[in-house]
Amino acid sequence: MFRRTSEGFTVAMRRIPLSTKILIYSSALLVALIAAMLVFVNFQAGRYVGEGIASDLNNGRDRAMTAENDRLADLQLTAELVASIPELKALLSTDLATIRDFLTSYQQNNKRAELLIVLDPAGRVVARTDELQPSPLSADELNWVRPALSGEPATGVLAAPGGIYNAAAVPAEAGGTVFGCVIAGAAIDNSLARSLRDVTQDEVILLGDRVLGSTLAESALPPWSRAEWEAKVNGGNGQPVINIDGENFAAQAAPFGPAGDKHLLAVFLKSQDRSLAPFRRIQFGLVALGFFAALAGISVSVFLARTVTTPVAKLVEGTKMVAAGNFDVRVDLERNDEISDLARSFNTMTQGLRERADMQKFISQSTVDMIQASSQKQVSAGERKVMTIFFSDMRAFTAMSERMAPEDVVKILNSCLSLQAEKVKKFGGDIDKYVGDAVVALFSGEDMALNAIRCAVEIHKSLDAYNAAHPDGQSLIIGIGIVTGEVILGSIGSEDRLDFTVIGSNVNLCARLCSIAGPRETLLAESTYLLVQDLIAAQRMDPVNVKGFSDPIPVYKIAPR
Repeated sequence: MFRRTSEGFTVAMRRIPLSTKILIYSSALLVALIAAMLVFVNFQAGRYVGEGIASDLNNGRDRAMTAENDRLADLQLTAELVASIPELKALLSTDLATIRDFLTSYQQNNKRAELLIVLDPAGRVVARTDELQPSPLSADELNWVRPALSGEPATGVLAAPGGIYNAAAVPAEAGGTVFGCVIAGAAIDNSLARSLRDVTQDEVILLGDRVLGSTLAESALPPWSRAEWEAKVNGGNGQPVINIDGENFAAQAAPFGPAGDKHLLAVFLKSQDRSLAPFRRIQFGLVALGFFAALAGISVSVFLARTVTTPVAKLVEGTKMVAAGNFDVRVDLERNDEISDLARSFNTMTQGLRERADMQKFISQSTVDMIQASSQKQVSAGERKVMTIFFSDMRAFTAMSERMAPEDVVKILNSCLSLQAEKVKKFGGDIDKYVGDAVVALFSGEDMALNAIRCAVEIHKSLDAYNAAHPDGQSLIIGIGIVTGEVILGSIGSEDRLDFTVIGSNVNLCARLCSIAGPRETLLAESTYLLVQDLIAAQRMDPVNVKGFSDPIPVYKIAPR
């Protein structure tokens, strides 16, 4: 919604009840705390699991390397056992079938070697268990085998028709003379990957120029080369995460097998999703618990909101009544907290306002303004000011009070004074005081003289109307004096009793003019007449001698109409 202002349009904010605000804020705080708790638990779980996975991968890699070394050591031992057979040298001089049968027979009795190869001193393949017609080794393979032909064991990788093998080569010698070497190999395949998983408790992928072995379905693996795997696993900062078939795995890679042009890469994977599963169940429990806690908290918030807003609503209603001028209202709350203290303070305040309203009837508005200004340190002890003074006095009041009952006198007097006070207020004047049957009023501002004269005319007319309406009652007739001039405005009196009023010669003059004014007459001092001479009709009278003034005073009379 929009509301128009002097500067344009502004958005009118919708009023939100206090109970709703309490409910919203408390609920939002509770939900925020629960959300923060879940975020913290999730962060801690992720950090804990991440640290655990990193540690497990490091330990698994170390165990895999140890298992690889043990595997090569077993192959070397197997090759040494074959090379140490006394008949081996003699067999090399027989035919190929005999040598192969010998190797196959040994292999069947010794399951450690899946591949056995015998080479002569020149590095030519004499026989091998995986082929009837032995194929030669490649140049790269011969490079790592040559130390064995020179009398030193060696390890490496062999590419055979049946797959890729870890291999160990040892010299075959008799009488100190090397007559060839024996190679024992074990396949790098899914079986090896599974055995490494048993050792490391991690998923394992073995890579060469292709996937050689894996504990995960090869069809689910990303189609990356060994170099791409190494770059993605070891190329970034932090713990890399790889998604395989919809499951997130933390990964770590390490070289596997003897170093060389065809060295292998082993990738160790740990499932983050499975590692986080127990914490996810805890989080689900916390969410459920938080949900019920939120419901309970909101219910408590509703109750607390009502306990707060119900008495506040009573105070608001009481405040509205006070603003409307009803100072008799009381708010009684049967509580023992700050709100009940507020209610007692409210009742004390309304009592003070009621007393103040009653007292204000007995003092002038200028006195009220003085008190307010005094509380703000904006008023001095006294000041000179140009004002229009208005005096009125009932005629024949003394004789009337002597022959009438006191209560009747007060009733008639109040009627007369009330009528005059109404007109003074209407024309912007201020009743300074009531002195018996006399009214002393002050007018200020640019039109103060004209307003005082208009007030006097209206008062005479109103009293005539009152007298006409009460022909059998006491007639109310007054005389009025009006003077404009400088007065002294200030607090007059003792420390215990002060009266904020005006004093000065112009005040005395106004009182004298009022006393000599005839019934239904208004006498103006020349100072007042000169301010309004173009606006009113007034009759100049002979100067009058006034007590306290050495020279006769020019006077103007506004005769009754």
